[in-house]
Amino acid sequence: MIYLIHGENAYLQEVELQKIARAAEVAPERADVDTLTLNALADIVRGGSLFAMKRLVVIRELSSDATLFSRLAEWAAEVPDETTIVLLERKLDKRTKAYKAIIKAATVITADSLTERDMRMAEEWLRTIAKQYGVPLSSTQITQMVGRALVASEKTSSRVVDQMQLAHAVKALAGAEQVSEEMIATVLPQAMVDTVFDMLEIAARREVSRLEALLRDMARTEDGHRALALLSGQWAQLAAVAVLGGSSQSIATELGLHPFVAKKMQETAHRFSMSEIRTLTQLLADLDMSTKTSQAGPWDAVYRFLFAISSRQ
Repeated sequence: MIYLIHGENAYLQEVELQKIARAAEVAPERADVDTLTLNALADIVRGGSLFAMKRLVVIRELSSDATLFSRLAEWAAEVPDETTIVLLERKLDKRTKAYKAIIKAATVITADSLTERDMRMAEEWLRTIAKQYGVPLSSTQITQMVGRALVASEKTSSRVVDQMQLAHAVKALAGAEQVSEEMIATVLPQAMVDTVFDMLEIAARREVSRLEALLRDMARTEDGHRALALLSGQWAQLAAVAVLGGSSQSIATELGLHPFVAKKMQETAHRFSMSEIRTLTQLLADLDMSTKTSQAGPWDAVYRFLFAISSRQ
C-alpha cells in the first residue's frame, strides 16, 4: 500500500502519518532519500523483512530524485499488503508520468497550510492545542503568535501559517504558570516578514537610527532577494489598503487579511499621501527592475527604498 501525503503543511503531514502508523500498528521506519539507492528501494517494495511481518516505510521528498520516483511509479502495483510506503512531498510536478502513475496506485492525502484568510481558524486551533498542554494564553497572545508564525508560501503569493512552529512553541511553554511576551519571543522568534514590516513602519515614522540598526542586523543573516520580495509584497498590501480606504474590517474582508493585520497596515498607510504612495510605488518598481538587470544588488534596492520613505518631505 502506498500513501501520498502532499502539501507544505509539515504539521498536518505528521498528524496524518501518525494516523496511518496507529492504523497499521507498526512503528515507522524513515528512509533518507539522499542515501536511498535503487536496490534499497527495490528491497522496500519487493523484499520482506527478517524482523517484522509488517513494515511502514516513510520517505520524504522522493520526487527530488527523478530516477527513484519514476522507478517507484513503475513498481507501485507490486507493493505487498504487509508493506506500507508513505511518501511525504511538499511540491509535486503533476505533469510527469511518474506522478500520474503513483496517484493512481496511492491513497492521496492533501496537507495544505492555513493562509492569512484562515487566521481565525488558526487561532482556534492554537487555542485548542494550548489547552491540551495547559498553556495559559490570552486572546491577544494567541493572535500575536499566529501572526509570528506566518511564512512565505511556496505555492501562492499569500503567506501561510506554520503550524509546526506553533506546535513546538506551545510544547516549549508547557508547565508555565504564566506566559509573558518575552517567553513567547524566545520560543517563537519574529518571522522575517514581520521584521520587514517593522522596518516599513519605522521608515514611515522617520526613525532613521532604528532603521539603520535593523537593516545592518538583517543584512548579516538574511538573503537580499528574499528581503526585497517581502518588502515589495508588504508595500503592495499597504498601497492597496490606502487605495481602498474605509474601515479596517471592510479592508480585511476585501483583501483577505486578518483584522489585526489590516488595522496595522491602515495605521501605517495613513502616514502617506496618495501622491507619495504613487511615487514610492514607481520607485520600488524601478529598483526591482534594476536588480533583475544587475544594475543594483537586492540589498541596495532595500536600503534605497526604505531611506526614500524615511527622507520624504
